[in-house]
Amino acid sequence: MGVLPNQTIDFSVPNPKATAQFSMPLYQGAGFRSDFKTWSLLNNGGFMKFDLQIPQAIPVDLTLTLCASLVQGQANCPITITVNGQTFVRSYSDHDANFHKKTFVIPQELLHPGSNEVIVRLDYTATTQLFIQAATVDQAVLRQQTIDFSVPNPAATAQLSLPLYQGAGYRSDFKTWSLLVNGGFFKLNLSIADAIPVTLTLGLCAALVGGKANCPISITANGQPVVTGYRDGDCNFHSKAFDIASKLLHSGNNEIRISLDMDASTQMFINAATVSGE
Repeated sequence: MGVLPNQTIDFSVPNPKATAQFSMPLYQGAGFRSDFKTWSLLNNGGFMKFDLQIPQAIPVDLTLTLCASLVQGQANCPITITVNGQTFVRSYSDHDANFHKKTFVIPQELLHPGSNEVIVRLDYTATTQLFIQAATVDQAVLRQQTIDFSVPNPAATAQLSLPLYQGAGYRSDFKTWSLLVNGGFFKLNLSIADAIPVTLTLGLCAALVGGKANCPISITANGQPVVTGYRDGDCNFHSKAFDIASKLLHSGNNEIRISLDMDASTQMFINAATVSGE
């Protein structure tokens, strides 16, 4: 069953019922629209405050069934979502006037064991309402997501980040990050709800010295080897996938370390890191 089984509050009824771990203790400027048989954020600043109960912090999928209302054929109903007082989604604008599902992945770092406050609020700039027919929470699956290392300041994804690196950095001459020195490393943080098999795909390019590449890398997951001394001699950027077994991972934060071996004599360029799972 895991930490957070899939559960939904149905907002197609006037009196929505709480689930085992998800409830709506407070709302303001929001309510049931009997003409459309759905709840709606009625006024600018109107909000629905949810309480999410979890025994441990994990990444969570929040899926809202939404429909943008129209005025003279136009929708203008941006919403902002906060989690425990921190802005998680800012001014998300939806223009689809048919009910559809939109999933937001709440990072583990915004949550904590016990009660968590999630507020969905209609922005003050809105001129139309936003209908919400259902709200579902579930353990976040690991959708494919990529950190782009072709830029100096790579942005984290919902579940993958680069909290630490050493002996590595951005090469502006090649427009990519690189493992610069022997023993240099990237430390990635992978946040998952359950231990599952994960595929780590790196965009690699072997640097050459005297026409030869010698840039073996090793990868560990939570201190355990995934691959040791992998040698790549391709000096064109290409994708290389590494499978990380579920037994090497656990629920929550996982450390994935990519390091240049001590016997290397050339650098290894890395322009992307992608994770995907079941």
